[in-house]
Amino acid sequence: MNPHTAQAKIAFNGAQSLIGNRVYRLGADILLDEHVSWCPPGISVIQPVNCYLIKGSNGSVLVDTGIRLHEAEIIRQLESLLEQGERLTVVLTRTEMECCLNLPAIEARFDVESVWYTGGITVPRMSATPRRIMVDPGTSLEIEVIDGLTLEFVSPLMRLLPTLWIFDPASGALLTSDAFTHGSYGSSNAAAGLRKFQWFAEADTRGIARDVDESVRRRHVKAIGPGYGAPIVGTAESAAAATALATAIRTVGIQ
Repeated sequence: MNPHTAQAKIAFNGAQSLIGNRVYRLGADILLDEHVSWCPPGISVIQPVNCYLIKGSNGSVLVDTGIRLHEAEIIRQLESLLEQGERLTVVLTRTEMECCLNLPAIEARFDVESVWYTGGITVPRMSATPRRIMVDPGTSLEIEVIDGLTLEFVSPLMRLLPTLWIFDPASGALLTSDAFTHGSYGSSNAAAGLRKFQWFAEADTRGIARDVDESVRRRHVKAIGPGYGAPIVGTAESAAAATALATAIRTVGIQ
């Protein structure tokens, strides 16, 4: 399977199963071109922008909320996947617009109990309990975010602002926010996903590269779900993608 073209199984109302009936990919597509800040030069393709629902026995966790352009689609997808009155917790990988701006609309429609996030920015919530968490870069914490559903909050070295990658040990899915985003560019060039990390060119990136590779390999990740771009499905495919991204990060840094 080509890790850069792997297609998840279509599930309900536009949502897609990333791993079985445990993790679903929500969202819709955008035209990725020069008007999008993370677009590499000379690219014009259709790209998915994603958020993810992790289903538990006592409720579900929504990782990020998608962009405002896709608000109606994401609400419909959640309606198709959540039972009436099902408990819902939101985890934000970053407090940036593509991660959090649909939170008020989701709170208005569903029973959102809490919102987990990192960084110093106040999220646009209404009544859900805020759960601000700090994880030292290069480390992680396991947290039971809803009864019976424990996630690992990974603080990667690959970042601009405070960022969390979310690992679900039960499924093996690693949700990587603004990393591993190169799967829509029609090539296997992992460097295409580094557009927003231009500071790498002025840094010794060997530690960052090593952290990316080890974060995937030591968890035996079965699928990588980026915030935008095609997901990567399969243990071998995920490991290969981590090695390719680590190599690209190491190459662009100061030698």
